[in-house]
Amino acid sequence: MDLSRVRKKLAEADFFLAKMTKQEQRPLGDRERFEYYLSAFLNAARTVDYRLCHEQEPIYKPWREAWNAHLSPEENGLIKNMIDDRNLEVHESGSRRSVGQEDIDYTRPMVRSGRSFGGENLVAHKATFSLTINGTDRRATEACREYLDLLRPMVAEFEDAHP
Repeated sequence: MDLSRVRKKLAEADFFLAKMTKQEQRPLGDRERFEYYLSAFLNAARTVDYRLCHEQEPIYKPWREAWNAHLSPEENGLIKNMIDDRNLEVHESGSRRSVGQEDIDYTRPMVRSGRSFGGENLVAHKATFSLTINGTDRRATEACREYLDLLRPMVAEFEDAHP
């Protein structure tokens, strides 16, 4: 069974998750870039299941139902929330992410005559992005990582069950 296109979508989701993670670490980061990466992640991750469903239709659906039965309610809820959020992103008004702000305190050293002393306390701000998963606000990158961590073994287990 050739699942190369499915594995490509997993790699694509991982690529966009890495971009989101890097973007969220930047003080004064570009909010739009994070949102672009989140949208691309949601689409790539959703396509993993979509491709399996449509390319392996007769065997995937019953296998997937059995696989889902072994997940915890939290894991099933995460998958459902991510699929729902992707559908909102693509077909309606956009992802339900919420945007907040985190302060970063740091000290800028004072330098005179080549010598550093004391410093000036400064505060920078960076945007934070959250998704509501199972009724709890979660950092978007953490929820996306957990979702991807469910999709990877799902694909591997499907492939093992149907060589």
